[in-house]
Amino acid sequence: MLALLLVVFINFVGIGALIPVIPYTIVAELGYSETVMSALLAAFSLAMFISNPILGRLSDRFGRKEMLIISIAIMVAGNFWFALSNDIYSLFAARILAGVGSGNIGIIQAMLVARSKTEDRAKSMGLMGAAIGAGFVLGPAIGGLLSGIGSGPLHQTPFLLASLFGVFAILLCLRLPKVQDASTSKSDREVSAAAAMPLLSRLRSLSFGTIGWFALAFFLLNLSFAQVEASFVLLMKDMLDFDSRDTGWMFTYIGVCIIIVQGGLIGRVVKRLGEMRTVIVGAVLLLAGQILTVGFSLAASFIPIALLVQVIGITTMICVGFALTNPTLSAASSRVANASDMGGALGLVQGFGSLGQVFGLVLAGPLYQLGGGAANYGFAGLITFALILTAMMLRRTIPSTALV
Repeated sequence: MLALLLVVFINFVGIGALIPVIPYTIVAELGYSETVMSALLAAFSLAMFISNPILGRLSDRFGRKEMLIISIAIMVAGNFWFALSNDIYSLFAARILAGVGSGNIGIIQAMLVARSKTEDRAKSMGLMGAAIGAGFVLGPAIGGLLSGIGSGPLHQTPFLLASLFGVFAILLCLRLPKVQDASTSKSDREVSAAAAMPLLSRLRSLSFGTIGWFALAFFLLNLSFAQVEASFVLLMKDMLDFDSRDTGWMFTYIGVCIIIVQGGLIGRVVKRLGEMRTVIVGAVLLLAGQILTVGFSLAASFIPIALLVQVIGITTMICVGFALTNPTLSAASSRVANASDMGGALGLVQGFGSLGQVFGLVLAGPLYQLGGGAANYGFAGLITFALILTAMMLRRTIPSTALV
């Protein structure tokens, strides 16, 4: 499990490295608008959406370890290309390629589930979330602190280092043993038959089941959080005059919050409240933070408390809410997925999460240009409210034996 968590960590170092750099690369250096900036982020998420269920399906059929190695190699190539690019077309192409390779979260989730007892899945998903948070600690720190070093583009050094991390991840994957899912009660023939089902038919059958509702929940969560992802950096830049290094330190703090919640607290919370109640509590915290950000964006100049203190407080609330919601939804979805469909089912769920990011990021730039951070976070709050309603519906309709 440790090796898999390291792979997750390395994946998200490469993803996170772009966050504090992109407004300064696209907007400041190349002179494009916030809409183009968010479109670049959306291109990556769209590629992840397309590749997630496909890679999950291929991993069920040809082996999860093999497909994980191939996906990381594609991601390394995309990051390396991005590091050497300085025109907008190459930047888009490189991020699309990296997005295709990064659509392996469903594979990793399936591999973690295969190594976990049923009652430990929430903890395993929490550890995965902590690994993601750790990647967001080091990734933005690398992106911010190493930006501008050397004679190349602002983002060159961070992404060269991210490529090297990816090579290390491949070496880790080569040492992973092949493990069959110990929780399955189906025969090998049934599993093989499920894997051989045509891709579109399989995805259609998954979409109209309980997994489809989880896919909707992930779509809403990522549609909402994409507004935070895209506009937070712009908000810090415009309201606090942050540069890429300042933003890198802020995202380091965000990553630390995620590690604390998902690495230590989430297991206790789920044990006390159950999975779907934890999802609802996390979503409520996320909604509260988004509403407060709207007020902060509209009236910050009239509030006597230091702006940075307000930002840290509200950001903490948003991070804790997201850190509780995201891995718990993953754990809950893994409980209702069949072992024979695990890679495809979790790939579908994560793929819809990526689709939510696509729509969210495409909207984020125009919303910010129209109404600043208040427009982004106001829209996000409406989506989070819909997520709360969906989670409440899931809690009532899923059999009690499926979730604890």
